[in-house]
Amino acid sequence: MLILAILAVLVAVGAGFLVKLALDRIETPLEITWREFLVGALIIAVLIVPLSTWVGWRVAKSGTLSFREYWNGYELETQWERTQCSRDGPCVHEYDCDPWTHIHVETSTDSKGNTTTETYPHTHYRSCPYTDEEWTFRIDTTLGAYTIADHWLPTNPEEHRWRSGKSVPDRFASGIPEFWAAAKARIDRGDPGPVTKRMTYDNYILASDRSILKQYSDQIARFKADDLLPDVARDIRDFYYADKAHFVGYAPRDPEGRQTALAWQTALMRLNAALGSELQGDLHLVIVQDNRVSAEPDAYLLALKAHWTNPGEFGDDALSKNAIVVVIGTDDGATVTWARATTGMPLGNEAMLTALRTRLIGTALTPENVIGDVRGEFYDDVDEETGESERDVRGQHGNGTLERILWGLNDPATRFQRISMTGKDADDIGGGFLYLDSEIQPSTGQRIAIAAVIFGISLPVWLAFAFIGERLPTRRRDF
Repeated sequence: MLILAILAVLVAVGAGFLVKLALDRIETPLEITWREFLVGALIIAVLIVPLSTWVGWRVAKSGTLSFREYWNGYELETQWERTQCSRDGPCVHEYDCDPWTHIHVETSTDSKGNTTTETYPHTHYRSCPYTDEEWTFRIDTTLGAYTIADHWLPTNPEEHRWRSGKSVPDRFASGIPEFWAAAKARIDRGDPGPVTKRMTYDNYILASDRSILKQYSDQIARFKADDLLPDVARDIRDFYYADKAHFVGYAPRDPEGRQTALAWQTALMRLNAALGSELQGDLHLVIVQDNRVSAEPDAYLLALKAHWTNPGEFGDDALSKNAIVVVIGTDDGATVTWARATTGMPLGNEAMLTALRTRLIGTALTPENVIGDVRGEFYDDVDEETGESERDVRGQHGNGTLERILWGLNDPATRFQRISMTGKDADDIGGGFLYLDSEIQPSTGQRIAIAAVIFGISLPVWLAFAFIGERLPTRRRDF
């Protein structure tokens, strides 16, 4: 930062010097005297540059630190809001109706004082709704509320005409959204569905260019060339779903030969709903059926993590700190041959990673056996201080290998624990990585932007001194 500040001072003072030379060479009453130049340079060097550099540096560092991660939770309840429509009322789908004419009178006077009055008829319209009501559908979740459909027309809109003589265009969405109806059915039977959301957080490890804690691999190019490295999951679909199961050379099928990729994704989303709610984790699963990977699974895992945690490749969507990555290899497509695991952090959860590496071997390669059948269960969460309760969700566990390991159901030592990034999180463990703060440097583009802002702020200073130092007329020496 010191070097940047010095360069900024030189640039700003240099700009003032050029302004002074220009004013001295052209015929203008404006002037910057040498005394004013020294005062301006002092103001810029002592006040403007240090303050602007510090603010710019903090803003740049904040942007460099900011990354995105998945938060996981559950559906809570559904909302169906009916809006009663009226003329010029609250509904959205309307048309011009009931015109009326307003006579606009305009009076003007010319330069000779003659007054002219003209009248203009102007037609106005009211706004009439197509239907007698409109429907809005929302889903409340542990991660916030989602609007699934906003101001849809009722089912069979023609039967809900607000004015009988006006038909309803078929271009407007109507009825009950299937997504909302399915969520309501799940919630009504006490089986809330999974929810995931992208949130921002600070990651000192990914932001640092020089940290030895960052993952590196010289095998990334080779595995990518063979199309063996999938991209890290970073998208949301259908409001709050994310597909975090990846298949490399493996086509998931059930005993009848039907594709079961969706079954894997659904089982993983259900596990993540409980994992995120209870342990603040986020599981990514990669299933591989390829001899090139099976020949060197450790090198593959290292390359995969280095690839996924590369901000140069994925920007702010690089693998997050709360992530757990499990890679499963299969030779026959029916059972787990080998397994490897890592996390988004450089250390911690060693017992869990060892268990994932050893206990998955020989497991039947089905979502039920590998992941499990984690379900959500509603309960009343009572505040100990106020005694008030609110509806919440917790996971119900089965016998899936992953869920048994991640929650430490068979061995408490394997239970996932989120490692602290700052050392200030009460629910996390570890001393954090704030010591990497000094390694985080703004990019070249950010440095140029800071210098440009300082240059722009310094220009008004020189302009002010130019007006203050207005050159007196030379004829005053005739006295």
